[in-house]
Amino acid sequence: MPLAIFDLDNTLLAGDSDYLWGQFLAERGIVYGTIYEQQNQAFYEQYKQGTLDIYEFLGFALKPLSEHPLEQLHSWREQFMQE
Repeated sequence: MPLAIFDLDNTLLAGDSDYLWGQFLAERGIVYGTIYEQQNQAFYEQYKQGTLDIYEFLGFALKPLSEHPLEQLHSWREQFMQE
């Protein structure tokens, strides 16, 4: 069976989900808001310009996930999806 994967950002979703997830984390104090938001914005600009270093971005984006238990991550994911 063929698999089709679609990017829903800025189509079915109003915004970029990676960027919005970073905002979600910052708003709840899960990450240090000011610095994280600045870095998140910089990566988003690089993405829009086509200059994003995916490995650098993933190190940034996945770090907060590695610092919390899976149960907590599931709870945050559910909140994020509901909002």
